[in-house]
Parts: sequence; structure tokens; C-alpha cells
Amino acid sequence: MNRILLAFGAVQLAATLAISVTAEAASSVGHRPSKMNLSSKPSGPLKPRLPLTTEAVTRIGGNAGSTSDIVGQPGTSAGPVTNDRAFGSATQKWPYSTARVAVEQLGATGIKNTPVSSRPYRLTGKLQMRFGGDWFVCTASLIKPSVLITAAHCVHNFGLGNAGFADEVLWNPANTSDPTTTTGGPFGQFTALEWRIPSTYFDGTDTCQTGASGVVCNNDLATVVLELRAGKTAQTVLGGTYGYGYNGFASIKSPTFGNATVSDISQLGYPVAFDKGFQMQRNNSFGKFILETGSNGKALKQTQLGSALTGGSSGGPWLVNFGTRPVVAAAQASLGSESLSNIVVGVTSWGFMTVGANVQGSSFFGQNVEFPLADYGGRGAGNIGFIVNDTCTINPTAC
Repeated sequence: MNRILLAFGAVQLAATLAISVTAEAASSVGHRPSKMNLSSKPSGPLKPRLPLTTEAVTRIGGNAGSTSDIVGQPGTSAGPVTNDRAFGSATQKWPYSTARVAVEQLGATGIKNTPVSSRPYRLTGKLQMRFGGDWFVCTASLIKPSVLITAAHCVHNFGLGNAGFADEVLWNPANTSDPTTTTGGPFGQFTALEWRIPSTYFDGTDTCQTGASGVVCNNDLATVVLELRAGKTAQTVLGGTYGYGYNGFASIKSPTFGNATVSDISQLGYPVAFDKGFQMQRNNSFGKFILETGSNGKALKQTQLGSALTGGSSGGPWLVNFGTRPVVAAAQASLGSESLSNIVVGVTSWGFMTVGANVQGSSFFGQNVEFPLADYGGRGAGNIGFIVNDTCTINPTAC
């Protein structure tokens, strides 16, 4: 079990503003507001925060020779189909399948919650963030009893230091309706206590692609610590958490895909362009590991996949082995060598400006030049191990 990190624990309530933990190559920076502006509740429609790039800057599928194998050991962690439903209009056609999670008849009593309110879907939710007087939307998922994983750009403006942090963050798991006028879903709303990002994103020194600084970068990931609600953690309310993986968990260098390193990924999110952003969407595609060189001359690690999701999906989980595990007759079938379920290996970080290009990217979860160690505090390798370890060190009862 040393190849996967799972989540157990509770939450603590604390009251400090900014806490930084120093580690090997970089650090993380957290923000805790002194008080919540409870009179400033979100009012829709809210604004998405998905960073965008162009094909001229970021080639879909990577540049020639960029699909070398992952460095490091695998970690633990009813009508005819039209062309643009099967793949996007970008130069390199990338197959995917995007659809609403909830069943079709949303007007029927209780139907809109099915199967969104069931595990494992309900461990993902709609994230609302206030920057000054404006509210924005992203997606986040639960990986520890009171800890969410999302994208750094959801809670911070790249390179702006303390001034870049969101002022307030709320989370609505299994959201199925307008969270600005209702509770948003069957499990209500959670208030965030702290949000934490890598220091390289905080100060703008992260390895990013030339022409896409703050958009296509190594470490666009963040944790959000939730407050207890009626004395209960989010894990207790929802009945579980996802695990997280790193260094290419459940991916392989496949001859079938021209020796590119690929994995089958399920992506969840709340894109504003779909069902007004109130309903959870699911996308499935093969994810491709891409290794290129950043503007600073250092290794830039990304994953790309085909997807129709748009702004609002930012921070949503990229899951491998997603779903409920069946009981398998070993003599007749196998789930494969990486058979642990519901493992987050990335979060939606960026997309393309062209409508219909239908490809999105994620910072690679695992070892990179900023976070090179194979293990941080027993919580895993690279950027994801580091940020979770910092979060749990400062908020031990949240983990």
C-alpha cells in the first residue's frame, strides 16, 4: 500500500492569517481570513476562473519528442453522434465523452440528485470564491476528512503574493441547483478555514510555458481546509474521501498510443456553460503525459486530455479507476495491476481560447524541479505530497 495515499482524520479550528512552511526546494503559503463577510453572500451568475491559452502557445498533444516516459517510479497514490461530440475541432482530434452526471428528467422530484448525491460523485462539489466584491466559481474534491484539492488559480492570482488570495471560500458538495439562492444540494454548504498554495505559484517563480505564465505551469494545485459543521467533518457528512496518486499512478507507456504515457481519466466539474454551472458534469478521455521545457529552461510536466468542459470546471478532479468496485471472480476477470479506485491524479488547470478545441490540461501530480523528493512526511512524492504534508502539519486534525 505504499503506492497510494488515502484519507482519514478530523478537522481543527484555528485563527491565524498567513502561515508558511519551509521545505526542501520550495514551500507553501496559506491564507486564513480573520473573519468571514457573512453579509456578502454569492449572487449569480458567478464568474469562472479557468485560465486560457492558444494552440500557437501550447500545442495540443505536446511537441515532437515530448512524450517521453515519466521520470521517477509510479506513485501511490439517442441520435447520431456529431463530430464535435466525439472529438474537438483542434488540429489533433482527441476523443472524449462529456455528459451531465444527473439523470435526464431534472424536473422530477429527487431526480436531479441522482446519482450526484451518491458516492463517489458526492465527494466532488462546486467551489465559490470571493475576490474583493466579485464571486467566482471552480470545482474541488475531498481527499482528507476536512481537506479539499483544487487548482491554485481558484484561490489565488498567480504571482501576486498576499494580495492575490481569495477573501472567502465556500464549498457545496454534490451541487445540483443555484447555490446563491439555496443550499445548492442535499448536503448543504461548507465554509473554508484556510487555503494553501505552493510558494512558487504565490510569488510567480513557478516553471511555466513561454507565453503562458500563470496558465500552463508545474504547480497549479491548492488545498482548502474546511471548518467543522455542527461538529462534523465533511468526511463524516459525506461518508468518505477520494485517494490521491502521483508519478503516473495507473498510467503506462503504451504501444497502442505510439508509446506515449497515457491513462484513462474521469474528470468531474461544474462548467458554467453547461446547465448554468449548477449541475455536475462528467468527462472521460485518455490522458497523455507531456514533458516539455518551461520558459526558465526547467522541465515542465503536464497532462492533457480531450474534454468539452469549460470555465467553472477549474480545480475539478482527474480520477483514475473511478466508480464503485465490483466483486470480481478472479478466475474469470481482472481489474488490472493498478486496481485501487477513485484516485485523484490531477485537477483541471487550463483550457484553450478557441471554442470547440476541447482539450484541457492539468499540472502533473508528482516529482518536479520545484518539489523533487520521493516522499514528504509520509504523504507522497512531489507537489501533491508536499502540499498535503504542509496542510496536514499545520492542520493535523483535518487529516
